[in-house]
Amino acid sequence: MSEVKRILVAGGGVGGLVAAIAFAQRGVHVRLIERRENFDIPGVGLGQPANALRVYDALGILEEVIDHGFIYDHMTIFDAQRQLISEHKFILGDERIPAVCALPRSDLHRILLKAATRAGVEISLGLSIVGYDESTNDSITVALSDGSSDTVDLVAGFDGIRSTTRLHLVGTMFVPRHCGFGAWRIQVERPDDVTGMEFLQGIGGKAGAMPIAKDKMYLFNIRPEPAGAFYERKDMARLWKERLAQFGGYVAEISASLNENSDIVYGGLEPLLVPWPWHRGRVVIGGDAAHVVPPHLTQGAAMAAEDGFILAREVTRKDGTLEDRLMRYSQIRYARNAFVYAFARNWLEEEQGVHTPDQMEEARRELALNASNRIAVSDRILNTPIL
Repeated sequence: MSEVKRILVAGGGVGGLVAAIAFAQRGVHVRLIERRENFDIPGVGLGQPANALRVYDALGILEEVIDHGFIYDHMTIFDAQRQLISEHKFILGDERIPAVCALPRSDLHRILLKAATRAGVEISLGLSIVGYDESTNDSITVALSDGSSDTVDLVAGFDGIRSTTRLHLVGTMFVPRHCGFGAWRIQVERPDDVTGMEFLQGIGGKAGAMPIAKDKMYLFNIRPEPAGAFYERKDMARLWKERLAQFGGYVAEISASLNENSDIVYGGLEPLLVPWPWHRGRVVIGGDAAHVVPPHLTQGAAMAAEDGFILAREVTRKDGTLEDRLMRYSQIRYARNAFVYAFARNWLEEEQGVHTPDQMEEARRELALNASNRIAVSDRILNTPIL
């Protein structure tokens, strides 16, 4: 048996911070490194479904997350003019855990960072791993970008979609690739009648909204975009207005208000699922380093949080070798992440396959008949407690 007493976590996003907190709360000495010089994490908002909230509950921060967020229990699907097609009430949560609590990404990050500090996590900014020395069996030494080194029992790479830890494990065998679509987002004032997640199915794209505070939501638009697309800040408002032209209701009102100063965020969608095992020797990955999914189930950050918590739980168990425990982590997490990946990817491709008015009418009929029952399948699987 190989006890893990000291761990290096690479990456200060949701998954990395959850892993760091969970390990530290179990008595492991944790050093977390983040390649950025500060924790000014980009992003707009994050929906945190019940399965993520259970992780935060286990870490002792659920109340703080709820205090900063907006709780909702349903999803509504409309057409481009916000005419109702289907409504679904989530089968998520329980008497203690809400179905979904969405909040600004920056708020969730601050909550996790404070919890990591309270747990005694050692945090180093502006650092990344540049080399690995695995010449001994009972530890691993990493070379860091500032010229220093650190010797630990385990390296956990939660270093995002461009993960260098993943590159160390699998090379270029599994890498994120643009799938032909991109996502536009902006944080705006929340209309009173937006009380849950909304999708507006259009022709050649989808818009929608997620409330993230009592007075805030974010508007999103998922649509075809070329690989490698980069849009200058000065052009983004004009380009997005063109893309939102078919949508009515609050989408049209927000579109009309966009200007060069609007804080618009754009990113291409690059799905990825690395097959298990997610480790080799004393290096393991999780979060976006191991899987990147389309945003349709709002499970990206939730899966990363589960990864971090389950990794700490399995590694600190007393049974079996470290290899056994890391393999068990990979097997547990791969199956659940593979489901989310397949479900969200299929949803993305179906909605983006609507190109004509006739196809829109066909989609309207199909969504009215099946959407709620289909989402319920996901609810039942993801609401199964794993902690």
